[in-house]
Amino acid sequence: MFGLLDGAVVDLDQVQVAVDGSWWLWTCELSDAGDPLMQRIDDDGCGQVLPLPVVSRGHGPVAALRQPTTAAMYRQVLEAA
Repeated sequence: MFGLLDGAVVDLDQVQVAVDGSWWLWTCELSDAGDPLMQRIDDDGCGQVLPLPVVSRGHGPVAALRQPTTAAMYRQVLEAA
């Protein structure tokens, strides 16, 4: 699922990393205002749950955690070419 945050698309199916280094994962629930609820999953977070806009304001913009490229991904790209 995708969410919008200040006009930017956020892939909620991936772990999001904020500028301060905190890690967040969507709980698959929405706040009363319709914002995705994010749970902090790093060691310092203690399971804190906040709406995505609050995470962004308090911890900085978020970006999806980069995933290492696998052999299967390379194969898929080469087969498609």
